[in-house]
Amino acid sequence: VAELRSNKVKESLSAGKIVTVPMGPMSSELIEHFGPLGFDGLWLEGEHGPVDFDNIPDLTRACDLWGMTPIVRVYQNEPAVIYRTMDLGALGICVPHINTKEEAQAVVGATKFAPIGMRGSFTSRQGIGVDDYLNKAND
Repeated sequence: VAELRSNKVKESLSAGKIVTVPMGPMSSELIEHFGPLGFDGLWLEGEHGPVDFDNIPDLTRACDLWGMTPIVRVYQNEPAVIYRTMDLGALGICVPHINTKEEAQAVVGATKFAPIGMRGSFTSRQGIGVDDYLNKAND
C-alpha cells in the first residue's frame, strides 16, 4: 500500500525547526542539482515566474525524488487555481493578494477536501494507492 508523500517543510516547522527553501527559476534538471544539497523544499514561482500547470507535475516529481517539499506560489487567489495546483503535486502553496481574514479562510478551504474544505475529490497522483487519502491529505 502506498503512503502519503512526506512534507518535510511542514514536519520541520511543526517541530519548531528552521527550514531552507530556495527559490529561483526552476527546471526539473536544476532541481536535480539542488537535490543532493539537503534543502527542505523548493519554491516554485508561478506568479512572477514561469511555473504553470504544464510544468508543475514534472517539477514536483523532481522534488519528490530528493525528498524536498515543492511549494508553489500560484498566480492568483482563485480556488480552482489552488485545487489544480495541489492536484498536480504541490505540497505547499503561497497565495498572493490575500487582504482579509475571509480571503485567508477561503484559501485554507480550497486546500482541504470535504467536509473540512471545498476541494474536489479528484484523486491526483499523490493519492494513488493511499488508503484513506482524502482524510490523510486534510491533516
